[in-house]
Amino acid sequence: MSENTPQNPYEPSAGGPTPPQNPAGGPTQPPAEPTPPAYGGPTQPPYGEPAQSPYGGAAQPPAYGGAGQPPAYGGPAGPYGAQPAATFAVGEALGYGWKRFTGNWLFWVLFVLLSFAVGAIFNAGNFGDYQEINEAAMRGDISTSTATGVSFGSSLLGLLGGIINSILGALGINAALREASGYKATWGTLFKVNSYPMIILTALLLLVAGFVGALLCGLGLIALAIFAPFTYHNVVDRNLNAWDALTGSFRLVGQNFGAVFLLELALLGINIVGALVCGLGLFVTIPLSLLVLAFAFRRITGGPVAAIEAGPAPAGPAVA
Repeated sequence: MSENTPQNPYEPSAGGPTPPQNPAGGPTQPPAEPTPPAYGGPTQPPYGEPAQSPYGGAAQPPAYGGAGQPPAYGGPAGPYGAQPAATFAVGEALGYGWKRFTGNWLFWVLFVLLSFAVGAIFNAGNFGDYQEINEAAMRGDISTSTATGVSFGSSLLGLLGGIINSILGALGINAALREASGYKATWGTLFKVNSYPMIILTALLLLVAGFVGALLCGLGLIALAIFAPFTYHNVVDRNLNAWDALTGSFRLVGQNFGAVFLLELALLGINIVGALVCGLGLFVTIPLSLLVLAFAFRRITGGPVAAIEAGPAPAGPAVA
């Protein structure tokens, strides 16, 4: 080899083999050893191959209903919204409500009896005011002061009665939601709700909305009856304020209009039949309506709905 011929760095020299050089100079370092996986962690497989567990075999995903997974539908009551929102069939909702009613029928019959008794007390007061007006008319004593005083008394009593009936309705809804969670409604838990002031504000808001709806040739009342059935559900079950609860009910019905509207028609027909049977059927149809609507509300909002099991439902915690 001539002196002008450059020496190949990778050819062995007279003094022994020359190690490969990297561009920055110096000998090339051997590749680092691969870092072993952390103890207990899965080994990394080639792309497209199933992951291997440290004990051999493919790593199994967590079971449905396990940590980080939503509970299976119909399982024990879990965090609100843990289950995916879904629609429902009218027959399914009616069947669920009927089974819940028959499993706790005595409580529900007594609850309706209490509601009727409270309503009769306030209606009796209004009836007395109307009777006084008629007697005054027969005497020819139609003074402005008498008519104004009676009218004011009737309005105030009617407003108070409406608020109390609304509170009872919210309590019934709370009891129905408790049944949907898998616990029997009891008298010890009936009056335990999140916020009585918010229930009263919601009742006043609905009264104002009903008055405005009546001014719109009654069309507003029809819209309120169709789109506001879940207002108190939003208050007692989701802790929403009165306005958000009302508008939230409109959104829920609008997003699930077909199923909810058919259910409302079915409940209307059932309650009409209950009223025709000397009113005695209402002791069944009113609780059934509350339980069915609670089921529908939980289904379309992803709330917990407990499966119906054989035997009596547990009493559950102190607060629904």
